[in-house]
Amino acid sequence: MATTIQISESTKQMLEKIKEIEHKPTFDDIIVELAKNKLDIPSSLFGKGKISKFKREDRMTLHEL
Repeated sequence: MATTIQISESTKQMLEKIKEIEHKPTFDDIIVELAKNKLDIPSSLFGKGKISKFKREDRMTLHEL
């Protein structure tokens, strides 16, 4: 489901530059990557050892990731 967000022209220009540098097809790809880096979410859990079950609050905050 798509959502419209409002950003300033300077923010748009920065996202366009990152999109060009990283060869990403969409702004969504850029924003997801930035958010995952900021939230320190690994791209893979391979080799992370035993994984515990998610808590209810985890499901509420990370359901889109």
